[in-house]
Amino acid sequence: MPGQPTLKINEIFRSFQGEGLNAGIPCVFLRLSGCSLRCPYCDTVYSWEEGKFMPIDSIISQIGSHQSKFPHSRVVLTGGEPLEQEVSVLVENLKKKNYYVAIETNGCLYRDIAVDWWTVSPKDVTGYRIHQKLFDKIDEVKLIVNRNLNIDVIKEIRKIGESFPIFLQPDWYDKDKYKHTFRLYEQCVAQGIPNIRPGIQLHKIYDVS
Repeated sequence: MPGQPTLKINEIFRSFQGEGLNAGIPCVFLRLSGCSLRCPYCDTVYSWEEGKFMPIDSIISQIGSHQSKFPHSRVVLTGGEPLEQEVSVLVENLKKKNYYVAIETNGCLYRDIAVDWWTVSPKDVTGYRIHQKLFDKIDEVKLIVNRNLNIDVIKEIRKIGESFPIFLQPDWYDKDKYKHTFRLYEQCVAQGIPNIRPGIQLHKIYDVS
């Protein structure tokens, strides 16, 4: 289609969701390039710059190729930070094909897009800021457990609402990090903060993308 919009794509691949409430569900991941936060613990640094511009129909064609081999896979927009690009047309076309579309975002930006699932992962480098227009859309929150995450931060996020779980997420499969995460989880439970979950990263445990 001449003149159709393009997006800078880092990679498109099939795997399963490794984190959160949907862990284990088959997914096609669309990793968009670019993220302005530059978190020092980022495990996808390669997505900050690397990638190529692709027209919408080519992106959907590649997703469809994965779907034809592995039907009922969900489509997950991730990054980088997917909302730093104009993904509205892409989402609209994916929904026309009846795909279940999820997005993983750091929460700094908002776009009025009709995705089925919002995973919001606010970062310490922004003071754990979440765009106010996302408040009533959040399906789950993921928090990377590091020295900057404490119970006061969790309490502030919990003020947004209690309907969505907050996952405390070690950034790697490491015994010490899991122990630290569990201690923070226990502290939250002891103080009566509802709907807190210790998180895992199944894809790293299984050593797949």
